[in-house]
Amino acid sequence: MPRDLLGLEGRVVMVTGAGRGYGRAIAHGYGRNGATVVVVDPEVELAAGVASEVEALGATAIPIRGDMSVGLDVTTTFEKVDELFGLLDGIVHVTSAESKTPFVELLEGEFYDLVTQDVKSSLYVLQQGLRHLAGDGFVTLVLPPLARTEPHVLAVRKAVEGLIEGASRTFPGVRVNGLVPSRDPAGEEHDQALVRAALGLGSMVSEGIRGVVLEVYLPEPPTPPELYDLLRELP
Repeated sequence: MPRDLLGLEGRVVMVTGAGRGYGRAIAHGYGRNGATVVVVDPEVELAAGVASEVEALGATAIPIRGDMSVGLDVTTTFEKVDELFGLLDGIVHVTSAESKTPFVELLEGEFYDLVTQDVKSSLYVLQQGLRHLAGDGFVTLVLPPLARTEPHVLAVRKAVEGLIEGASRTFPGVRVNGLVPSRDPAGEEHDQALVRAALGLGSMVSEGIRGVVLEVYLPEPPTPPELYDLLRELP
């Protein structure tokens, strides 16, 4: 989509969890479309690397080390953004928790970690973000993928959906929406449908859309050839 249609040129957008996976791909997408990107990640080296990649696309980017599940980090991150840019035009928060533990084997501590990484971080981002957004700003939350079907992951996903619905009802002037990818990240070239959805929800195209959680189907990446197949093609 052309930049004049999206209306992202010169807007300031924060992307959390931007050091890898969906966050990195979304940060690149906003950079390619002319936004100034605040690259936030718990690992400062990853944040700095992605910020450099965004700048190589011709956009402005700034890295900030921040864990959105830690209250002090969240406050500090938004204070830095306020000092540098003033109000934000948008936030894309990518949840990060993952659990491959079967439900019947799940320990209490791991469940609390899931809640902290996804629900608590989403709560903090919404609380602070709603204070630091421009009048027509947006918040987009990227939820745990549909492929994660364990009951504890479903519970976390539903909790984040509840935050989206509640924030939309309480603050009708802000576009708060969610995206649920069909699977885990598989590489930027295979995840573009999610990137385009994130750009759409942050653009002028989605003006008036709020409280929506969209499921985004992502094609499965091609399976690498088996070693036997590679050897068979040798002369």
